[in-house]
Amino acid sequence: MSKLNDVEDNEVCKKPYALQQKFDNEPVFYFRSKIIFNNLNFFWLPCVMMQLFRFSAYFLFVVALCLPYQSSGQSIFLDETDTEWPSTSIVFSDPKGDGNAAGIDFTSCKITNDENYLFLSVDVGKEVNIQDGNYLALWIDVDDNPSTGLLKYGIGADFVYFPGERIGRHYSGGSSFNVYHDEAGWVTSPTVTSRTFEIALLKNIEYSGKTVRLGNQIKLVFSDESVAGDRIPDAGNALSYKFSSTVSFRPRPFYLQKVQPNWLRILSYNVLKDNLFQSYVQSSSQRVFQAIRPDIIGFCEIYNASSAQTAGLISNYLPPGPDEAWYHGGVSPDIRIVSKYPVINTYSLDGNGAFLLDVKKLKIVVIVMHLPCCDNNLQRQQEVDKIMSFVRAIRFGISPFQVPQNTPVILVGDTNLVGFKQQQQTLLTGNIAANGTFGVDFDPDWDETSLEDAMPVTTNSPFTFTWNNRQGSYSAGRLDYILYTGSVMSLKNSFALWSKNLTTEQLQFSGLQIGDVEKISDHLPIVADFEIPYLSTAIQENSIQENLVILDQLDEIGFQCKGPSKIIISDLAGRLLYTVESNLPVSVAKSTFNAEGHVVIASVINLSTGKRISKLIPVY
Repeated sequence: MSKLNDVEDNEVCKKPYALQQKFDNEPVFYFRSKIIFNNLNFFWLPCVMMQLFRFSAYFLFVVALCLPYQSSGQSIFLDETDTEWPSTSIVFSDPKGDGNAAGIDFTSCKITNDENYLFLSVDVGKEVNIQDGNYLALWIDVDDNPSTGLLKYGIGADFVYFPGERIGRHYSGGSSFNVYHDEAGWVTSPTVTSRTFEIALLKNIEYSGKTVRLGNQIKLVFSDESVAGDRIPDAGNALSYKFSSTVSFRPRPFYLQKVQPNWLRILSYNVLKDNLFQSYVQSSSQRVFQAIRPDIIGFCEIYNASSAQTAGLISNYLPPGPDEAWYHGGVSPDIRIVSKYPVINTYSLDGNGAFLLDVKKLKIVVIVMHLPCCDNNLQRQQEVDKIMSFVRAIRFGISPFQVPQNTPVILVGDTNLVGFKQQQQTLLTGNIAANGTFGVDFDPDWDETSLEDAMPVTTNSPFTFTWNNRQGSYSAGRLDYILYTGSVMSLKNSFALWSKNLTTEQLQFSGLQIGDVEKISDHLPIVADFEIPYLSTAIQENSIQENLVILDQLDEIGFQCKGPSKIIISDLAGRLLYTVESNLPVSVAKSTFNAEGHVVIASVINLSTGKRISKLIPVY
């Protein structure tokens, strides 16, 4: 099956345009158990935190079924694990083996909420694809009133969602109305087969001029509607849940701009059948690339433009400075790479591309993937096996690239991982399915461990989706990945850019418009910033040669640059605090700023060359 027949391209438009839920919350930066800055590791200790503020940068630091339960706790993210779910989440249990022996066997269901969403984490007892080929149904009595809605399993179900059919229904006044995934805010994780799934559903659902509001207290039943199918809870009961009014969603922090010059910024982007070259997206594309300012870009779905033409377009968006260029490479039919650093070798992997880059004399391998879509599990597994056999050859020193040990390896692209979990596990762990064809299993990282998954969070949201087509029947999901050898490089920042969720301040600071990302493609641009030890010295030396300097002085922030320059100072949430164009040097008093977290991001741009550096500066 052609990769052109992607999941999103294979769907017939089955519904009218619907309102997109917007998030009004601004990012909140919070303490984390381990924070890494300036090559120093600090572990959070409440008793010494105030001293750290002074002397270092500020660090982004089974139950009865009949009674209603109220949850409170931390923010939930649909990130393929429920380890961050608070201990106060309501947990319902169900006996094993009480349903169809060959079918779904519910064992547990966790429930919690924030101000926008109802969240569930459900264990269905066997590996299934939640978006296809099942008879699951989530029945909700939104007003805890059995006399309204559809009488089902002892509750008055006002709303039901069928994950396998990818459709919801609202029962009201003796009639039923279809509700689609984007209207319901229905999102599930993971997109691959699994036994456990995280689910999000809007508390206030708007569709076709109608509204479904989940009341303060609701009842739920999760069922398998196949013959003799299981349900949770069992007959005669319902899951009763009372919403918490004290939980507020706190987005994970992210940096729209690269904070440190020694970080290497990777962008992975499926641009939807050459859409990047269409005239009607040029303004949006320019704003997106200027906001992200990547060092290396892995493109998918560029069929009708060469890598040289692609590099030329990026040069228009981001003009290179003196003695700079946008280098490029490509693999048929649609893989392109554009890089600030020379592409010195290319290898085709059945339509996926491996590229060897020379980054300040350090060799880096970047593999750009575009795997077969939809239900083509066999071919997708074959391509994954071949990609990982190439990574194994790098590990064992027998690849065509002949790179030294500890060479950073990065895998990016549209994986279309919507089928068997085995394909995802092969990419992460090196567990090859067809050993007879593609060789033995292996540990893909240099320290004999699995690859690490950047798993960028969708900006200002509780999701990790990288693809969203509101007009298709499939709900938003994670199709695009950035995987890397974590033993030789450190992930510093990552995000999937969803301009619809950016705050007004973030839009103003970045120059983006709210509809930019959705206008270009149904895939989001996903970004990861890495620190690689060798590059820290090399890139910092280059910044000194450009005479781009930011000085953290006692009471001032000092800026130095050759020629006309622009200074930008923002807080950690991306709000613009100060900007000026000037011939440097310039000093700005720290007392000018009353920044959240007592730290600012100071940047200076050489307007002649386009060079830019940034630095975290504590202010008091």
